[in-house]
Amino acid sequence: MVSMDGIILGRVRLDSAGKGVLEVPVDAPVFAYLNGDVISAGMLLYPGDDVVIVPSANGTKVDIQFEGDGAAINQAYHEAQQNRNDFDKWNGKYYFHLPPDEFLKAKDSLRSYYDQLLTQLKPDDQIPAERLDLIKRQMDMHVAFYQFNFAIGKDSAEIPAQVRKFVSKIPVDTMAIQTGMFDYALIASQFYRNEISDAIYEENKEVDGDSLETIFPILVEQKIKAAKYPGLVEDLVRAMGVHVQIAMNGLTPDLLKTARKLGKELGSDDFKNAIHEDVAKWEKIGPGKPAPDFSGLTPDGKKLALSDLRGRIVYVDIWATWCGYCIEEFPDSQKMQEEFKGNDKVAFLYVSVDQDTLAWKKMMAGKKVPNGLHMLHGTNGPQSIWNLYHVSGIPRYLLIDGDGRMVAAHAERPSSGNVQAELRKLLTARHIAEK
Repeated sequence: MVSMDGIILGRVRLDSAGKGVLEVPVDAPVFAYLNGDVISAGMLLYPGDDVVIVPSANGTKVDIQFEGDGAAINQAYHEAQQNRNDFDKWNGKYYFHLPPDEFLKAKDSLRSYYDQLLTQLKPDDQIPAERLDLIKRQMDMHVAFYQFNFAIGKDSAEIPAQVRKFVSKIPVDTMAIQTGMFDYALIASQFYRNEISDAIYEENKEVDGDSLETIFPILVEQKIKAAKYPGLVEDLVRAMGVHVQIAMNGLTPDLLKTARKLGKELGSDDFKNAIHEDVAKWEKIGPGKPAPDFSGLTPDGKKLALSDLRGRIVYVDIWATWCGYCIEEFPDSQKMQEEFKGNDKVAFLYVSVDQDTLAWKKMMAGKKVPNGLHMLHGTNGPQSIWNLYHVSGIPRYLLIDGDGRMVAAHAERPSSGNVQAELRKLLTARHIAEK
């Protein structure tokens, strides 16, 4: 619910007849997802459930049928999941691009569809009221997410008043957290970014950027505490806040202090573990740690690896041709290089994460990039720069010393004007060490 990464409960390989049995550990009700080559389905699982999934008869509107425990609930949930995409567009437009009045019609249509599904389910011996309540909560949460997603990035005038009021607060539903409703995790993430993080930036526009970054974790904690959410909801938003801040800024001393505080105060072991994992993975690329190696192809088709530059201080610029913010930094990057022209102890490495090789080659040929070393590294595998350095957005900059050790996993931008001083300091330290 914090990182929104999937947790694999188990795997099964079907036999030649297309059959298989899978046992998974479930100690409380949980929303899970079955994913296979030809079958995908959302399910609500309870401890002790014996669930059977079989192909639907030809001509039916859904591809599979549930039998056994919770069959009716899971059938309705699966049908709802299959038909969600039908509501992503309204009269040919994606719902988040609709004008306010049209969006309200789309939202009401989604709500009506879910209500119709729910009227087919009646609490009785076969459908316990508790399961019915959870599936209704899940459908309510998707309608909530529908509104939160519509409101992202829009001015107040573009959002209907009722939606604007709704998304100004996070829905309070501890059962959504306990049962792992993915829509609720998405809402919590969006709520943190829009109503907490963005609000703090807006409220502190006059504060110097570096000063604000130092006190930002404290301001986040204060704003969340002031809202007085129920314990589990507050814990999720606090954990989500630290998770997002670490992803965006790396593990700064102030964030590390806040993370350790949460490790003592959060009531949920799952949330504590999520923050602990964030801290652990960033500490692996903390100052003084070996910089993970990566490689790519130069414009002339030769292989180049970070390790090939050992002995030189390396400033790494992670960018792409489609990233406007990246390209805006190039003039300052070129000016920065001029200060170290002829110094073979400093290397400027530009790592493109483009998937479109032709777009990269065209831009390189057009001489619209700074001088320096260039490589194409468009992979997203386990050993990609995305994963090795936990890149969540670009541009992103790394600073690595001559011994191949990390100086900064979130180095400053060329336009900051501060990189040159850091490079000179590293050069001085290396010169002294060589003596």
